Amino acid sequence: MRLSSYVNQINQNFAENMNAESASSMEQGLKNGMDAILGKVPGQSIAGEVLMRDGIDILIAIGDNQLLQAKLEGSMSAQPGQILTFQIKNNSNSKVILSPLFENLSQDPNVSKALQAAGIPETNITAGMVKAMMQEGLPIDKQSLYQMNRIINANPQVDLQTLVQMQRMNLPITKENIFQFEAYKNYQHQLGESLSDIADAFTQSFQEMTGSGEISQGLQFYKEVLGALIDTMEETGAEGDEQIIANPAGQGEDAVASAAADKNILPEVRVEQPLLPENELNELVKALKQAEVPDKIVGAVAQNRMSGQALLHEIEKMLSEDALPDKEKFFDLLESREFKNVLKNEMNRQWLMLPEEVGKEHSVDKLYERLNSQMNRLSQVLEQSTKVDTPLAKAVANVTGNIDFMNQLNQTFTYVQIPLKMQGKDASGELFVYTNKKSLARKDGSVSALLHLDMEYLGSLDVYVALNDRKVSTKFYLQDDSALDLIAQNIDILNKRLEERGYSVNAEFVNRDENTNVMEEMLKQNKNISALAGYSFDARA
Repeated sequence: MRLSSYVNQINQNFAENMNAESASSMEQGLKNGMDAILGKVPGQSIAGEVLMRDGIDILIAIGDNQLLQAKLEGSMSAQPGQILTFQIKNNSNSKVILSPLFENLSQDPNVSKALQAAGIPETNITAGMVKAMMQEGLPIDKQSLYQMNRIINANPQVDLQTLVQMQRMNLPITKENIFQFEAYKNYQHQLGESLSDIADAFTQSFQEMTGSGEISQGLQFYKEVLGALIDTMEETGAEGDEQIIANPAGQGEDAVASAAADKNILPEVRVEQPLLPENELNELVKALKQAEVPDKIVGAVAQNRMSGQALLHEIEKMLSEDALPDKEKFFDLLESREFKNVLKNEMNRQWLMLPEEVGKEHSVDKLYERLNSQMNRLSQVLEQSTKVDTPLAKAVANVTGNIDFMNQLNQTFTYVQIPLKMQGKDASGELFVYTNKKSLARKDGSVSALLHLDMEYLGSLDVYVALNDRKVSTKFYLQDDSALDLIAQNIDILNKRLEERGYSVNAEFVNRDENTNVMEEMLKQNKNISALAGYSFDARA
């Protein structure tokens, strides 16, 4: 957009010390310019020509009788006649923030020299590439520029900054990794939510198949998915209730064993928590009876003597039989709200961790071992059944991609997500340990970590922990004053436990508005940061 016709007019107005008419024209132009900015949304770009410069003050024409007055910051240069492009960062009535885009960087002599030395044509894209590489601390030698330029040309639809940052973090630049990287940057990466999506997607995929009249095929699909979940749980050593035989009647061990061997008696199990709330349990019993499920199973469920895992196992066995009593009625059972809740609760039991389980040795490793095994098995089932474009397939692919991406992050950083099961509500946690490739501790001997939690009542909580010898320093960041007060009032419980283990503790409490993005924390770190192999978490374990 060339606006040279305005340059002479503005220069003349200033040279004449701006008479009343020109002052009025200038005032109207500035008002028009501000209206134009306020009419856009943050993220949009705007271009204009520099009309005048006086020190750090510049006057920009952005359209017909639309002017902006601005101040230059940092080392940014601007000369009359230069076309600048900006992105709108903020355009509230009280404050307007414009950020110069890469289109302006071709006039940076350092950028031009780097491109000329590498023999790469200077364009808006290549200029932006060099600037981004410089900002991320990447070398800008000929080979590095060639390599980065090839990556950008191979991924023309991907944000340039994303590609440069992934290159700096030594992450393989694939379609799947790009998707996960941007999800992490946009805080759309919570593994717990993706796992929850699988249960809903399973139901949706089943409905799509049976809704088109393919009931037999849908039941077979249901059987295979249940088998994948149950078999991999047993293969990975997941704890289950179905192998635990209780003795509520006070009978001897021989009598219990004899009863268990009787084909007509279902082994009783010790169920720590009710399968479902009483009203839902009654409805489930009705649905089981209508589906002509054997009385021994119905009775065990009705008396709360059967775990969710055991019930799913029995249903999977019935689906494996050559002929169900009534496929239509069995379909109604599987589609009942109560049975879906049993399925979802069992998935949560396998895939989410209770807070007290997190501290157990290898508990997180076992969780990811089970997750990885089950996702691989589900993927195989979906491929074999040619159901590769279903909601379930997409949900499984998202979880698998997240785990793979997390594992790749752990080649450089010590990081893990911990999907948590809280009382009445699921939560997500992220643990990021600040390390370097030579030592787990920093030069001063300290180790630092960030624990990010998203919980129903406390909201977003960040805990920064620094350990130096036996001294522990913690900073709690919350967005709500009442939650902050709650933590402060109960911090003595945590302090006492740490002091009993020989640590001295210092805690601070801070209220802040924004959430912590763990990916941003990683990007802040020195490019040489890495984790010791002994501390690196492998999500594919």
